[in-house]
Amino acid sequence: MRQLLSILTLVFVLCHAPFGLTADITSHSQLKADYLYNFAKFIYWPEDTFANAHSPFIIGVLGENSLNAALTPLTGRKVRNRSIEILHFKNVQDIQSCQLLYISPSTANDLQETLKSLSSKRTITIGDDNNFATLGGAIQFVTSRERLDFIVNLKVIKEEGIKIDSQLLSLAIEILESQK
Repeated sequence: MRQLLSILTLVFVLCHAPFGLTADITSHSQLKADYLYNFAKFIYWPEDTFANAHSPFIIGVLGENSLNAALTPLTGRKVRNRSIEILHFKNVQDIQSCQLLYISPSTANDLQETLKSLSSKRTITIGDDNNFATLGGAIQFVTSRERLDFIVNLKVIKEEGIKIDSQLLSLAIEILESQK
């Protein structure tokens, strides 16, 4: 019953949350934060990704952006019995362990190098750049039909040994199974 409620909540948030051109930055950031939280609930990392049973689930933000404030309320919430911790990184070299990483548009100049340096770290990368998924990012936010949607690069996720729930995949507007 609890999982059914979570799935219904995810479907509502991801499918019915409008994002129009008149939406303010705060609601856009909050919607992205909601996505990140729901991604965390429907993506599964191998247990050896974490140092021990008490290690936190880390959601990171790389670069400067308005998403930081919207993520703060997630601190302390639980994902599969792990407390969420929000970390902010100025550069990719600072990242030791991170399960979800939102890559800010402010880092777009070094995007390809950033994504390469994160490969094999079991980090799901999420970003807004138009070519994010094709460059090797795991999840790309896109605005379509005045809504915030997402594209999934399934090849990248599988290469990291991470599993993604089919119900989350069914909500993606596109699934890439190979890099171009």
